[in-house]
Amino acid sequence: MRFPLFETGVETHAEGHAGWSPRGNPIHLMLKPPADLAERVARLDESQRSRPPEILHTLLQPVGDRSWITDADIEATRRALSRVRHAPFLMLFDRIEGGETMALRGGIQNCAAQEFRLVVLDALFSHYERLPTYRLDPHMIVHDRGEGRPGRLLAQPIAWLVDEVVLVETMLGETRHVELGRWRLTGD
Repeated sequence: MRFPLFETGVETHAEGHAGWSPRGNPIHLMLKPPADLAERVARLDESQRSRPPEILHTLLQPVGDRSWITDADIEATRRALSRVRHAPFLMLFDRIEGGETMALRGGIQNCAAQEFRLVVLDALFSHYERLPTYRLDPHMIVHDRGEGRPGRLLAQPIAWLVDEVVLVETMLGETRHVELGRWRLTGD
């Protein structure tokens, strides 16, 4: 793996992004829960009702945005991700935290996502010289505005076996994702 991975000396924002404000539709790698679990999350009291369950996700890594990412870059990303080999891993959220947003979080039990991200970054650097800076702190935003609401422990944790990664273009000004690719995780 090549270091440094990212630009340095850039301020990190609350949701992990640092020094990157997309000028076009953002392209991200995401971990999405299964549809039935996304429906369960969408029914939480803290969830934003205007947010469709199918866009709930945990952001693994921003790739860039359509102001500079070309179709050739997307194809190179697809090729790189098709070579990734990693066993499925557990994603677990045991609480909702308030603040700027309302987000599901799980603390240190999601360290396997960090390991997986390093494997993904290694693959992406076969094409990209640099990627947008991002500090992975696994979470799932359920409401865009925390409005000073307190967090809470969940009576039953929200968990799923992450067995795929999704490349997504987020359509700015719309509440939808366009899937650009999906890859199954296998340990072989």
